[in-house]
Amino acid sequence: MKILKIIGVVILAILVIGAIMASLQPAQGHIEKHIVINAPASTVYQELNSFKSFAKWSPWSKMDPEATYKFDGPEAGVGARMSWDGKKVGKGSQWIEESVENTKIRNGLSFEGMDGKASAEFIITPMGNGTDLKWSYDGDNGGLMGKAVWMFMSKMLEDQYEQGLTDLKAYLESVPATPDSTQVVH
Repeated sequence: MKILKIIGVVILAILVIGAIMASLQPAQGHIEKHIVINAPASTVYQELNSFKSFAKWSPWSKMDPEATYKFDGPEAGVGARMSWDGKKVGKGSQWIEESVENTKIRNGLSFEGMDGKASAEFIITPMGNGTDLKWSYDGDNGGLMGKAVWMFMSKMLEDQYEQGLTDLKAYLESVPATPDSTQVVH
């Protein structure tokens, strides 16, 4: 009987510590990663202003290669939308909310089963013959459950953003430069 009491106290202590740690997490999650890509800002912008070749560099397409993707709206720019459905990546969608040529793209994000507002943003800055690219994520961590999820997911999401930028760099540096800055690289 004494061992059960000790186990109960230990479990309760773990739950209390976990709840305290979760409550200390931010109400708004933020991740920001940078990379320099040896390609003009126009090439980087063209790639990110459309979802058609997202799977070529996305860390999530590697994680769940069987996921299906659906595209709606215009091929590029504000209103372009991509939805996904996969065993590992779940269901969700993203859409371009703001697009400033060669400068900035902001995507809205929606994940099935998760409430709250989330967005991803690309800030594109010319740097000599290359481009400094900042990819950031901002999302609500509503309530204790949202904060608890963030506590476990933030490091994984940071790693995925880092991998995505590395793969985007490799992809864009491997395709020939396009002389026409309005042509989308795919």
